Amino acid sequence: MQPKITLLSDELVKRVLDEAFQLMLEPGIKVQSPEAIELLVSSGAQVDETRQVVHLPEPLVEKALVTVPRQFHLYDRTGQPVVNYGGDAVHFDPGSSGVHVLNPETLEHQPSMAPDLVRLIKVAEMLPQYDAQSTAVVCNEIPKAIGDLFRLYLVLRFSSKPIVTGAFSVRTLQNMLDMLAIFAGGRDGLAQKPQAVFDVCPSPPLIWSEFGAQNLIELARANVPAQMVSMPLAGAAAPVTLIGAVVQHAAESLSGIAIHQLANPGAPIVWGGAPAIFDMRKGTTPMGAIETAMIDASYAQVGKSLGLPTHAYMG
Repeated sequence: MQPKITLLSDELVKRVLDEAFQLMLEPGIKVQSPEAIELLVSSGAQVDETRQVVHLPEPLVEKALVTVPRQFHLYDRTGQPVVNYGGDAVHFDPGSSGVHVLNPETLEHQPSMAPDLVRLIKVAEMLPQYDAQSTAVVCNEIPKAIGDLFRLYLVLRFSSKPIVTGAFSVRTLQNMLDMLAIFAGGRDGLAQKPQAVFDVCPSPPLIWSEFGAQNLIELARANVPAQMVSMPLAGAAAPVTLIGAVVQHAAESLSGIAIHQLANPGAPIVWGGAPAIFDMRKGTTPMGAIETAMIDASYAQVGKSLGLPTHAYMG
């Protein structure tokens, strides 16, 4: 038996999607990539060029949803399918982009370094409960300009499992794709048997930055899976109500799907996220709070109602 948590009624899921479509039309989505704006406008969207706000009609987004693959696999370094995105399949990876670790010897809370990532990679490689690796912590001693490349290099060096990763710029994205292509026999082989999924983040509220939108476009054209990580912060960069944050998440994700599928219909993409409530007393985002988990469960339910592969953070 596989437990399933559903917090929203079917009627409420429909209302979330209806309100998300309303948000995409008015006030619209701020899109800072000229190429993304061009793709949207050529497909029927209206744009306020002075504010870089695009008004997306529902038929445009519905058309994009039709072409999204409902299922795809990530492959290990030997070319075997390991992670199944889609349906009710569940897989785990260690997380992403932590900036601190708890030193296991001294119990000190300290900035994460490359040896910390290597230790985590080796542990995750040995545990059958983890089907995938990730570029799980930031290596603070490495220059930021090459930080994402270096983290991927460490995972490729010490692991054979599929990878959840992400690029900090469009330029490094291409380099990272080339690194993965070495193990796939080239870019065509990587497109046929992707070994990694790349997180791409909109900026709350309702913004696709030039970097984020362009990464969506480049990943779609490379046919390498993109994993949208919408991050509404309830009470700060999103409505304070949990359901309001879920609506904002849906609007940001649906608009991302439109940009992605217009660049290459049929390219794989994941309905993911990393939302949280906002602690007004401390200015922090408690990822382990029950309210955060409720937003996670609810946005995943919305994504599954559309038949899409989903992703979420736990704890």
